[in-house]
Amino acid sequence: MKIKAILTAAMLSGAISFPAIAQNPQAGFSALQSVDAQALSVDEMQAISGKLNAFDMAANREAVAAQLDAYPRLQALVLRRADFILTHADEINAAFAKLGILTPCQSCQ
Repeated sequence: MKIKAILTAAMLSGAISFPAIAQNPQAGFSALQSVDAQALSVDEMQAISGKLNAFDMAANREAVAAQLDAYPRLQALVLRRADFILTHADEINAAFAKLGILTPCQSCQ
């Protein structure tokens, strides 16, 4: 259960690490209505995911944080998420491996 909670937290932390958050909040608002969801196969998940490796996720957040100098509180939050992911990288990657969606580390080279 702990691994599931850590994996969920890591996946959800991705929502705060996208540069779109730092955009002007008056740029507009969109909403989805009547959305149908379906499960993807392992091949489909790997094809669209690109970087399902905890080390790559943390590196991505660090890169995003480097661009957030104008937003120090958001930058600190993104860096805390990166640190959390790095702290639990082995558990996250084990969960990804169990799901069959772990990709090789691109940022480790």
